[in-house]
Amino acid sequence: MSGFANPNTPNLPDYLVFLNTQVQIPKTALPSDSPWPGWVFYQAQQLVLQNPMPIGIWYSLAVYNCATHLLFMTAPDQPGQTYFADARSSTGYSLITPSTGLVLSSNDQGTGASLIAPKWGDGLTVQQLDMYKTPWGRWYLTYAQSYGPTIVALS
Repeated sequence: MSGFANPNTPNLPDYLVFLNTQVQIPKTALPSDSPWPGWVFYQAQQLVLQNPMPIGIWYSLAVYNCATHLLFMTAPDQPGQTYFADARSSTGYSLITPSTGLVLSSNDQGTGASLIAPKWGDGLTVQQLDMYKTPWGRWYLTYAQSYGPTIVALS
């Protein structure tokens, strides 16, 4: 990706570039001295499995996307800001709404929905269901699925 110093290895400076260029979180919501990007970056490195074969930027992007999902799940708002609270609310990504399955159908513009655990989603963990709520979590899961059905509980 353009602007990365070392795209083949996940690193905090390139993750900050990712947040600025791809996610575009306002600086008022996430100041440059915030500890949260570093914390979620290191958490994501522990969660994301590394392919034993060199895969370059894909592993880096998996870490950055996983970290961004974690950032939206955990980062507190700055005084006077509601950016992350809004993202977690029902008008944002509904991150604080429990997930017990994926939507099978909905009716009347969101007043009702049926949830189902489709065959490919049997055995998804709560964390994996939460990952489906953001585009970054879904991107990370596409990477994780490349390891096979046992990693993301697909059967």
